[in-house]
Amino acid sequence: MKIMLGLISLMCTIAICTVLNLASEVFIPLVIAWFLLQVFRPVIDLGRRIRLPQMLTVILVFAVLFGLCVVGIKFCTSQVVAFNHAFTLYYPKLNEITRNVLQMLQIPPESMSRINWLDILGQYLRNISEIALAISSKFVLMLVFLMFMLLEAPYLDYKIDSAFSGHNATRLKRILTSVSDQISRYLGTLALISLATGFCAWVALAAQGVELAAGWGVLTFLLNFIPTVGSIIATIPPVLMAALQFSPSYIRPIAVLLSLGVIQITIGNVITPKVVGDRLGLSPVLILLSLLLWGTIWGVPGALLSVPIASIIKIVCENFSSLKPIAVLMGTGKPSFVSEEDRKEEEQEWRKK
Repeated sequence: MKIMLGLISLMCTIAICTVLNLASEVFIPLVIAWFLLQVFRPVIDLGRRIRLPQMLTVILVFAVLFGLCVVGIKFCTSQVVAFNHAFTLYYPKLNEITRNVLQMLQIPPESMSRINWLDILGQYLRNISEIALAISSKFVLMLVFLMFMLLEAPYLDYKIDSAFSGHNATRLKRILTSVSDQISRYLGTLALISLATGFCAWVALAAQGVELAAGWGVLTFLLNFIPTVGSIIATIPPVLMAALQFSPSYIRPIAVLLSLGVIQITIGNVITPKVVGDRLGLSPVLILLSLLLWGTIWGVPGALLSVPIASIIKIVCENFSSLKPIAVLMGTGKPSFVSEEDRKEEEQEWRKK
């Protein structure tokens, strides 16, 4: 019977992952909208404290969101212009480096005629445009989900109290509060770590005179939200830029690689998994496994959301006695004691609410 249950559980897990993958066009905007709801929780709480009407709170959240989008689009536009200028300036050097590499590898020079960097760059730009188009379509659906979540948020506690009995309602609200608090802490901690990593990368690149230092710093900030893998990927473009800019000398590119490597290893691959893992109570091994699983199911959005999703699963498992062993295995192994009195006080607070 245990073997049968195990096989059924495995088949259900595979079926759920398949459905999530096939219906990613709907699930990804829905999940991102929920996480954005947690990001803008301080704005929502501010609206409640000053007793703003619900519609004005929604307008305030969307105003902040669109303001951030406008700043991001303007910065990306300026970086694209700067990249185009740099590519035009260093294109002859790129061809020269390609010829030297072909000679080093003892490849016939005729192969050089088959390499057209303008065509390759155009292909990459077309791919980026397609990705941007796909993100735009999901972005609209995400905004729709976010709007309805914001409008429904004030009535969630009432709906839970009406749908469940007192104890079950208290437990469910405790789970939702715990999920919201931990996800907010995770996003805040990771944002600070990513900001520190991006700032250090920008300073190191600017000090060494690398082109587009600000753009590489922002890229490092964004990719650092993907645990471990993102920090490695973020190192490659600025090193290639340094190799192209300071050719034929390779001392400066090696210095750039070493400086970024030190920053990424100390902050990205050592501090980030440890600090974020302890903050969420998640095992570093579980963080990597979650990254691989959700990255396989949903690609880059799944990699970005992998750690918060693992944290939500752990919190849910902690609140059900039959699933507590799973929560323990997902944790760091460090003991965390919560007194019975604290739990009773928390339940009494929920009952008063």
